[in-house]
Amino acid sequence: MGQQCLRYQMQCEDLDEYQALTFLTRNEILCIHKTFLKLCPSRKHYKEVTLTMDQVSSLPALRVNPFRDRICRVFSHNGVFSFEDVLGMASVFSEQACPSLKIEYAFRIYDFNENGFIDEEDLQKIVLRLLKSDDVSEDLLMDITHHVCIQKRKGGARGAR
Repeated sequence: MGQQCLRYQMQCEDLDEYQALTFLTRNEILCIHKTFLKLCPSRKHYKEVTLTMDQVSSLPALRVNPFRDRICRVFSHNGVFSFEDVLGMASVFSEQACPSLKIEYAFRIYDFNENGFIDEEDLQKIVLRLLKSDDVSEDLLMDITHHVCIQKRKGGARGAR
């Protein structure tokens, strides 16, 4: 059996592998692991546990994010998170992650209707969430999304399809 790293029930070999496979530092991985363990049932090894989307969306890093449900949907597997899923999510959002990876996941998060495009319907949902309100006039919402679509056609908005 391998040597234990600190008091975190994580093998040093696992920690080394997580660090090699993510954009996270050892300390970041251990911090995420500690937070994950707080949500785990006692007497269960962290590799055997899955967390619900509600549990993960309650984490401080996501709690106030207007897109937390979409983030959880994109990073979970069948609505649950393993420790590796949580690490993958944290890795994509880390400062060290490459921009192309961040863009790929941002696109998936903003594609609400999951049709492979960021269309006007998606833009409207994005705007409503950013404004933190459902109380925006239909005219204003249409003006904003229409303006974004015109800018896209002129080449001013990148990433929208």
